[in-house]
Amino acid sequence: MIDKNNFWIPFESEINSFDDLIETIDVIMKKSVEKKIQFAWRGHVDAGWSLHSSLYRRCLLTKGHILDESEFSKEEQKILIELHRWGLHAPNHSGRLSILNQLGMLQHYGAPTRLIDVSFNAWVGAWFAVEEKWNNGSLIHEDSDARIFAIDITNRLINEKDALRPWEDDLHRPWGKNSSHKINQKEWTTSVFAWKPPNLDARISAQNGGFLLGGIPGSIKPDGNKFQFPKGPQNSWWPLKEGLEACSLAIRPHKFEKNKKGTISSGALYTFRIKSKAKKEIRERLEKMFGYKHSTIYPDYTGFSKFGTSWLKNH
Repeated sequence: MIDKNNFWIPFESEINSFDDLIETIDVIMKKSVEKKIQFAWRGHVDAGWSLHSSLYRRCLLTKGHILDESEFSKEEQKILIELHRWGLHAPNHSGRLSILNQLGMLQHYGAPTRLIDVSFNAWVGAWFAVEEKWNNGSLIHEDSDARIFAIDITNRLINEKDALRPWEDDLHRPWGKNSSHKINQKEWTTSVFAWKPPNLDARISAQNGGFLLGGIPGSIKPDGNKFQFPKGPQNSWWPLKEGLEACSLAIRPHKFEKNKKGTISSGALYTFRIKSKAKKEIRERLEKMFGYKHSTIYPDYTGFSKFGTSWLKNH
């Protein structure tokens, strides 16, 4: 079994204060503007968590073994079939939702999907890394280091690619068998895509939110080269099954060196460890600067039901 921390540690940089956070984001943004690179951001309140979709995580718990794309896709199809049986694929008799919109709605209400939530706003991504979480009326994760991911999605945003934009309206999965916009399976399992859904609700707008998606990583790219998870900046690699214990997308981590001149690596994922001692300061500064708190980041009844009565025990 892989230690999830060991998967990220060789590539991470530490953030010990709000000033460190400002400096890190500023350097990334300057280079991204200069080189026309677009990032998506994700925050974890615990640096030891895997970068897994909710469906992949729950499949691991249920089946007890690593899944490949074929097995994972079958589990996804079961959920979509069940959604159809419930009649939720066509809400309010207003017409059938596209597959991506079905998955987006499922994700919004907490059902397991292959989508991974991200923000296109670096500061929102940072807030998710330091937000307060409660269990049974008690604050949790405050003593754990947090983690931020910055993922290069340049030329991978569905909304901005002519060849990918039809996915938004497709009634079949483009990564499945029946879509007229079917993607090459080797590209699907060795690439990452991003989608910015319509601002159908206040939460998507408040979070500048979107999703990452892609196939469960496979070993062969369309050009015949191999996809591998690196163990560190040097040339050594995790066996694919071990890498999948930490990451369910075909993303290769890179080391971010803010004082090093030159370009940002194309297709990079950068990761930053926020030390636990800095969480409270960063959280307070983000609220004072941007007004970020649970009521503004989750401005709906679902958000209130989860965070609005945090002091009350539930079991």
